[in-house]
Amino acid sequence: MKKFNLYNSRIFKFFDYCFRLVLINLLIIIPSFLLFYIMTLFFRNSMDNILGLLTLVPAVLYMYPAICAGVDLIRKYELKLCNTIFKEFFKSLKRIYLKALIETIFILICIVLFYISIRHFYLHLSDGIINSFGLVLSIAFAIMLLVIIVHLPLVMNYMEGCMIIDDIKLAGMMAFQDLAITLGIVIFIVADVAIMSVTPTLLIICGFSLPMYLLIKLTFKKYYVVYIRTHKEKE
Repeated sequence: MKKFNLYNSRIFKFFDYCFRLVLINLLIIIPSFLLFYIMTLFFRNSMDNILGLLTLVPAVLYMYPAICAGVDLIRKYELKLCNTIFKEFFKSLKRIYLKALIETIFILICIVLFYISIRHFYLHLSDGIINSFGLVLSIAFAIMLLVIIVHLPLVMNYMEGCMIIDDIKLAGMMAFQDLAITLGIVIFIVADVAIMSVTPTLLIICGFSLPMYLLIKLTFKKYYVVYIRTHKEKE
């Protein structure tokens, strides 16, 4: 009886949830950066730029789909739809992998284009006011892209069956409905990345899963309404 009461206590549930978040974080981190870590550990002096980039290929192919699968897993915890970790994570990863990979390519292309644009206008600021305008416009569109990217994993999992272009449109719509919350999440993610660059331990423990959890909690009510409507239409 005491054992049963312990499992149902708030303290146990809190630490159980924290443990799940750590495991989800490891499921994202280890496959993404294991090859890079091994290569830098044993071949630190012989790694050139090309070899270093090749070790990050697993991160490109796996990290964003894994983040989407992690978001789906936390979402299911909040909806009381599952209680497992590994089986449900890889089930979600398998379901959304191809779609998430295509979105990864789209995101990378946008990042490269915005980087080139912002760098060009910044280096030519003294050439005229048009470059200042171009720089401000490029930064504004880059921020818009960032807030849309934040909502893409949520849209992908709450609104299953949509085309990728529809996911992007819906993510933009959901992001700008509660722009203050979205910007707050973006600021938290940027701060999280900055802290992770200084303290890699945070990256291992909760660098990804903590922002994902915050994203789910702050947007849960809004997306839950969409989730209920979507499932009623299917029925």
